[in-house]
Amino acid sequence: MRLALALWLWLGGIALAALFSWLMGAEIRLLGPAVALGLAPALAGFILLPQLGKKPVDAVFVAVWLISGVGLVAGSGGAASPLAVMLVIAPALTLALGRRWAPEAGAAAALGFAVAAALAPFADAAEVGAFAEAVAALSLAFAAGLMALGQPERGAAREDAIGQRIAEVSHELRTPLTHILGFSEMIERQIFGEIAERYVDYAGLIRRSGTHLLGLVNDLLDLSKIEAGRFDLVLEDFDVRAVVEDVVRVSLDSAEKKQIALGMVTPEAPLLVRADERAVKRMLINTVGNAIKFTPEGGKVMVHASVVDGALRLDTIDNGPGFPEADREKLGRPYERGTGGMRAEGTGLGLALVRALCDLHGGAMSLLDAPRGGALVRISLPVILPRANGVP
Repeated sequence: MRLALALWLWLGGIALAALFSWLMGAEIRLLGPAVALGLAPALAGFILLPQLGKKPVDAVFVAVWLISGVGLVAGSGGAASPLAVMLVIAPALTLALGRRWAPEAGAAAALGFAVAAALAPFADAAEVGAFAEAVAALSLAFAAGLMALGQPERGAAREDAIGQRIAEVSHELRTPLTHILGFSEMIERQIFGEIAERYVDYAGLIRRSGTHLLGLVNDLLDLSKIEAGRFDLVLEDFDVRAVVEDVVRVSLDSAEKKQIALGMVTPEAPLLVRADERAVKRMLINTVGNAIKFTPEGGKVMVHASVVDGALRLDTIDNGPGFPEADREKLGRPYERGTGGMRAEGTGLGLALVRALCDLHGGAMSLLDAPRGGALVRISLPVILPRANGVP
């Protein structure tokens, strides 16, 4: 989990460095290959994450970082490139993985630097603006963080360190992502004057990608807090119908892009509960977002809120491919995704967070077949206020 958090930090840092460099005048066509090389090792890490811990897989992961670093150094000036610092990540990564390969990884990094310097004259050096300096600083911070992850910690000291890292990463990652979203929206809306249509499209892509990344980061940070025992529910009384309406409203844009009919069914009378309102909203955002993702164009997604046996029931129903029987046991675990029709982009964190938040409320999440085909995700929470709802 901590290594996954570090990878998200790297992705956010690369995105911020790319945006900053573009705003400083770097050309997209030259910046693109460098950004792709910078993102590649982290994306490979997410693919390999379920298998990390096995020596061959760990070795491949370290090798990917080295190859990416060599490519960036060779394409940005060779021996004089500030991106040479990125090669330091390889030995630091071996420590984070609990391997004793740091000397060998360090030797491989030195060899990689020599190879990059030799290849530089044959490569077209790309003008990437401030990207090289920004990624060099990111590499130093990232390597230091990896080495800290590799240090053994025990008992309460270990839990305190985890909590502190979560708080630090939460601030350091969310803040620049918020800036990325704000600046990209300003560019997209052309607040300071008209710009070429292509740049408006780029700014829109940055904003949408940043929003998606921020949602994933929030899920990961909340899961980390729950696992560390540091997620405290803030219980309050509220009408859950307002939460359902709010989630449906903010999800309409995603549904309309796929021509999906999104609706809800709620009681006419107030449905008062005592729960963590933010957590309930996060659960619904994830189940509705999941349903929209897997429902084919022209489909239908419905959210039902009701009281059954004295407990709040929130059903998210779609007419997509449904849940294969063989996948239901593993879906809801971190980084687990389905097969076949349920296989799509994502990290497998959404349903895991829903299940974890349900457990904190003393409830449960169930994956069922919808009555008319498709999937039904059911959230059952014992949070009803009986007297307020007229329940005996």
